[in-house]
Amino acid sequence: MTSIAITGGAGFVGSQLGYAFHNLGYQVKLIDNMSYGKLDNLLIDGKTFGEFIGMDIRSPNLVNVFKDVDYVFHFAAIAPLPECQTFPYGAIDNNVSGTANVLEAARLNGVKKVIFASTSAIYENNSKFPLEESDETKPSLIYATTKKQSEQLCESFNKCYGLDYTILRFFNVYGPHQDFRRKQPPLIGYIIKQLLLDEKPILHSDGEQKRDYIYIDDVVSICKEVMTDPKSSREVFNVASGNAYSVKEIYEIIARRMDKSIHPVYRSSSLFWDKYPNLKEGKLPLKEEILEKEVNKFSLGSNQKAKEILGWAPLISLEEGLNRSVDYAVTLGV
Repeated sequence: MTSIAITGGAGFVGSQLGYAFHNLGYQVKLIDNMSYGKLDNLLIDGKTFGEFIGMDIRSPNLVNVFKDVDYVFHFAAIAPLPECQTFPYGAIDNNVSGTANVLEAARLNGVKKVIFASTSAIYENNSKFPLEESDETKPSLIYATTKKQSEQLCESFNKCYGLDYTILRFFNVYGPHQDFRRKQPPLIGYIIKQLLLDEKPILHSDGEQKRDYIYIDDVVSICKEVMTDPKSSREVFNVASGNAYSVKEIYEIIARRMDKSIHPVYRSSSLFWDKYPNLKEGKLPLKEEILEKEVNKFSLGSNQKAKEILGWAPLISLEEGLNRSVDYAVTLGV
C-alpha cells in the first residue's frame, strides 16, 4: 500500500488532501504540532481518517515517522505576517530549519518525492502580471523569504542526494472546511462569519483590490497529479486560477448566496494593522509603505505551465466555490 505523510496535516489544505488520499485507499500519516492545526479538521463528514501524529517538524524523531513512507507533502509553516515579522527567529526556525529536517528525514528513508507547499507571496515584489514560475523573485517579508529559502533547500537536496521534489506555489486557497469561526479568519471566511452574525463586515481600502483565488478541490487535484507524474520532477508550478477578483466582487457573490442586504464598512487600509501594534514597535518599525502594499497588493498567477506539462487546469469557478463555502458554513453556523 502506498504510504503518504503530510506535514501540517491538521491544517486546512493538509487535512483536505489527507482525506482525499485516505478515500483512495492510501495509508496516510498526518503530522502536526497543533500550533495552527485544528482537531476539527481531522473529522470530515463525521469520520476520522489517516493516522494523526502530534509532532513538530523539527523533531529528530521525524526520521522514524517517515520510515516506509513513499511520498511526503510538506505543508507545515508559520504564515501570518504579524507573527513572522514580530518573531522572525521562530518563523525562520520553523519554516526553514523545519524544511531542512523534513528533507533530511525524507533522504534518510529514501522517500520517492517531497512535494513542497510554497506561496504566491514569493512574488511580492514582482510587478509583471500574470506571474510566471520563471520570473525572478526577490521577496522582502519574512514569510516569503523563508519560502524562497525552503525552495532552495529542495534544490540543494536534489543536487546533493538526488531527492526528487516538486514545488507548488499556492495562491489564495479557499473552500469549505476553512476555519471561518476563528478570531481572525481569512477574507472569505470573515465575510461569511459576519453575515451569519448579521453584522457589517469591516473591510479595508476601497474594495477594488484584486487577487487570484484557487478552490481547495483544484489544489487537491494538482497535488495528486504531481505526486507520481514524472514530468513534475524538479519543477515549480503556480497553483492559481488565472483570474483576479476584487473584494467587492467576492462580497457581492457571498451576500447574494446568503440573501443578505448588509453593506460592508470600508476603512482606510492603514487601519488594517492597528490590531497588530507589535509591527510598529522599536526604533526601526516595519515600513508603513510595506503594510499599505500588503492590503492593496494585486495578484494574478499564470497556470499555463501546469496546463502544458501536467494537463491540469482548475475546474471550479469563483462563484461556485464561494457558494459551496457559504453552504458549508450555513450548515455549521457560528
